[in-house]
Amino acid sequence: MLSKIQIAIVLVLSLSALEIFAGERPKIKVCDSYDSEEQEKAPVQKVGEFKDVRVLLNSKITTYTKRGEFEGLVHQKATHEGLDLFNDNREFVDIPIRASASGEVVYVRKGCNESSQFNRNRNLSECGAGWGNHIVIKHTVGLYTRYAHLRAESIYTLVGEKIDSGSIIGLMGNSGRSEGRHLHFEIGTLNGKFNECAPSQSFDLVFDPRNFGI
Repeated sequence: MLSKIQIAIVLVLSLSALEIFAGERPKIKVCDSYDSEEQEKAPVQKVGEFKDVRVLLNSKITTYTKRGEFEGLVHQKATHEGLDLFNDNREFVDIPIRASASGEVVYVRKGCNESSQFNRNRNLSECGAGWGNHIVIKHTVGLYTRYAHLRAESIYTLVGEKIDSGSIIGLMGNSGRSEGRHLHFEIGTLNGKFNECAPSQSFDLVFDPRNFGI
């Protein structure tokens, strides 16, 4: 029979082996944002038909002077994947962008600089797959929203944060493929999840924001 001392030694050696084994396990990489100047591509998103008409979003996501509407036919690739809200009033330097509903931030793209605020951006226009700096929030009923062309260094949230409806998440900018200071706003769904450590990613389907009260 083993003595008490021998049993104690065996236990210590066993625990040490477990710690070594655990230390060798690959760690799951988690990124609070994807920060890069690379100019990537993402597939054009298809138009979906969202049938839950009870879902309405907060329309006060930003202040604007003109808007460009969503364009596309159901089951086909969108010709304009979201809603554009422009603010060309030069008296206002900072135009806040607000979350359209409560949810969790699942993707943040940063690192896209811009050449100006009120003219076509000529600096890294395909950065963020043309969306420039942008944020994606996951909401209830499987919906996601994207807030694109944000001003460089103006993103106020990171992946994993819980956001309330109406919370300021960034400032309107002109990053990416943009003709002037505006917010490009998308509503979509995704089968799977966003990879927070990877370049910009498309939704599986996008929807007309007008169907959600915006």
